[in-house]
Formats: sequence, structure tokens, C-alpha cells
Amino acid sequence: MALFAETETVPRAEIEMAEAAPITSPKPRISLFRQIISPETALHQSAISLADQAVASVTNFLTGIIIARACSKDELGLYMLGYSLVLFVTDMQTSLIATPYMVYAPRLKGHAHALYTGSTLIHQLVFCIVTMLGVLCGAVAVTNGVGPRALGPVLWALILVIALMMLREFARRVCFTRLKLKAVFLLDTGIACGQISGLLVLAHFGLLSASRAYWVVGLVCGIAVLGWLWSERACYDARMGESLADFNKNWVLGKWVFASGLVWAISMNIYPWLLAAFRDVASTGVWAACFGTVSIGGPAIVGLQNLIGPKIANEYATHGHRALLRLVLRITAGVAALMSLLCLVMFIWGGRLVILLYGRHYAGNSLVVGVLALNALVTAVTFPFSRALFAIDRARVDFVVNFAALFIMVTVGLWLVRAFGPIGAAFGLLGANFVTSAIRAVVFLRLPIFIPNENTVG
Repeated sequence: MALFAETETVPRAEIEMAEAAPITSPKPRISLFRQIISPETALHQSAISLADQAVASVTNFLTGIIIARACSKDELGLYMLGYSLVLFVTDMQTSLIATPYMVYAPRLKGHAHALYTGSTLIHQLVFCIVTMLGVLCGAVAVTNGVGPRALGPVLWALILVIALMMLREFARRVCFTRLKLKAVFLLDTGIACGQISGLLVLAHFGLLSASRAYWVVGLVCGIAVLGWLWSERACYDARMGESLADFNKNWVLGKWVFASGLVWAISMNIYPWLLAAFRDVASTGVWAACFGTVSIGGPAIVGLQNLIGPKIANEYATHGHRALLRLVLRITAGVAALMSLLCLVMFIWGGRLVILLYGRHYAGNSLVVGVLALNALVTAVTFPFSRALFAIDRARVDFVVNFAALFIMVTVGLWLVRAFGPIGAAFGLLGANFVTSAIRAVVFLRLPIFIPNENTVG
């Protein structure tokens, strides 16, 4: 009887609650395969970004190889000079247009987001027109005897082609900021198929040259951009009045990002032109081959960078400055480990790879490849610090820091290129990049990054 009496002392309500309470079980672990294919996971986004950049980088890589194999060193050098212009203007549009969009767009929703995207599209079109006029002036100057006369056909082709390539890059940046990575992948895959096929056809019939290569690239990019504008028409609402107001807002951040990008792009992209001026166009071709060899490891790094920029902006907008600092340090450590492997490979086998890919007439440049690989390591490791400065509206600081690279280029860099050719250019590029990157990292780590009203736009 005592036993029964003790059990009856438990209240019936507690028994019913215990029976009704769900039994918690450990959360099932998601397999690696499911993490990759699930669109919501960071691993899936990283995989798509890496795949896309692999396509884009392999396209540029194969383009250089096809031109090198089918044409002379001079033609590869002319293509490199034209491509350095493309890199320069795309760096400018990234600074002036894409970076403010990356910072401000995640803070907007619904129709406000569509209006802002439409304004950004108008800004991009205006910038394309200005660039076309600049290239036209350059083409007229070269035709009248200013600079290498052989560069004339490339510049005449670029008058239209460069705008189409800029619009292609604009479409990619918008999709990355909106985290629509599959759309970027499809865009770049279509361009890759058309571009490589067209170049191979021209090479097969002995018609390939640097200028004709750009006509192929422009045609393919134009078709792809028109398709993107049609398929994504719901994501933008272009209104001139809104674009003027948004430009004023963007200019608060963009003027320093643009100035910073201008100084940086001049410091980094002028070395092919210095080689052409102090040596010859063939030396620029050697530079292009060595740079192309180092770019073998580029898809992984640039793919991560395409994801890192928007991630940093979203992290700061959502969680604030402490989370931003943790993310930047975590990304830097991972990128450093990955890029160190690439440098080791290039120092051991870089010279052989140049010969294997571009031909025996590019032999004897293993040291150039190794130095350029070190430069790629420095660039990749410090990239998160630059994007973090933009995210916290400290682009002015990045602008001032970049003058260190410009100073080194106009002093030590000029002397190195004149005295030693491609290897001098590689050491000049590495020195400017290393000093500037070290200063940028130190500045970010020591800078107070609290900004009032951090979740508001502009």
C-alpha cells in the first residue's frame, strides 16, 4: 500500500505534460553532397561561385593560348595591351558603380531595390559612352603616329567592344550582389562557348589576329548582355530622376572608391605599356604569357573574391563591425593557405608550364612566373581588407593608401622595367603591391570601425 501511495503523490498535470512534451532528438547532420546542392547553404554558393570563375578564367586563359599558338609574340602583346585597357575601365566601373551597389543594395528591398538597380544601369551606360569616346581619341592618336601604329586596329575594334565587355561585367556584379550565382554561371558559360569556338574557327583558317579576337569577344558579349537584360528585366526599373538622386548618394562613397581604384589601376595595369614603351611589343607578349600561366590558380581565388565582396557588405549591414572583423580574419587565413600552394607550384614548375602552354619561344621566364605568383598571393590575402574598408565607408583611407603603389611605380618601377624588362616589371609590381597591401591591412586592423546608423543607406 505504501508503494502505491508514493506514486499517487505525482500531480496528474505533470504526468500529462511529460507525455505531451516532444522528445528532442539530435539534429541530423547534412551530408557534404546535400550541402553542395542545397541553394541555401554557404557551401553551395561557394561551389557555384568557384565554378563560374573557373569558366570565366579558363575562357581568358584559353583565349591567350589560342592567340599565342596561332599568332606571333607581337600579336599576343597587342592583345595584352588592349586587355589592360579593358581591365583598367572595368576596375573603374567596379569602383564607381559596382562597389556602391554592393554596399547599398543589400539594405534595400522590393521596388526600392529595383529603382536603385535601374539607376545603376543608367550610370553604367553613361560610363560606357564616356569610355567609348576615350578609346576613340586613342585610336585617332595612334593612327596619326602616336604610340605603336600596330595597336591601331585593336583600338578601333575596342571602341564598341569595350562597352559590351563592360556591360557583361556589370551584369555579373549585379548578379553576385543579389547572390544569383546560377545566373552568372549560365551567362559566363554561354560566353565561353561562343568565344572559344569563334577564336578556334579563325585560327583554323589562319585569320586570327589581336583585333579580330576582340571582334569575336564583343559579338559574344553583346548577345549575352541582351539576353541578360531581357531575362532580368523585372529586377530593375530605370528612371532618370531616380538615377540622378542615386548618383549623388553614390558619389559620397563612390568618389573615394573611384579615386582609390583609379590610383590602384594605374599603378597595377601600366606595366605592359611600360614594357612596350621601353622595350618592344614582344616583351609585352612575354609578360602576357607569364601572367597567363600564373592565372591557372586564378579561378579559385577570383571566384572566392566575387563571393567575398558581397558577403562582407552583407555581414556588416546585418551583424555590425565585430562580426565583420571576425569574417575578414577568417577569410584571410583561408585564402593565404590556398594561395601558398599555388606559389609553391609556380616556383617549382612555372617555367615548364610557360613552355608547355605557350610554346618554346617563351622559354627562360621561370623567375618572372614565380615573382608574379608571389604578387598574386599578396593580392589575394589582402583583398578582404580592401573590401572591408569600402563596406565601412572608409574608401578615403583606401585611396590614400594606394598612393604608395603609385609612388613606387613612378620611381623604382620605371627603373626596373627600363633596366631588366619583364623580370623588372614583375619585381616592380610585387614591391608596389606588397607595400600597399601591408599598409592597408595594418590600417584596417587599427581603425575604429563603428559608424552611426550603420543599417541606413548613404
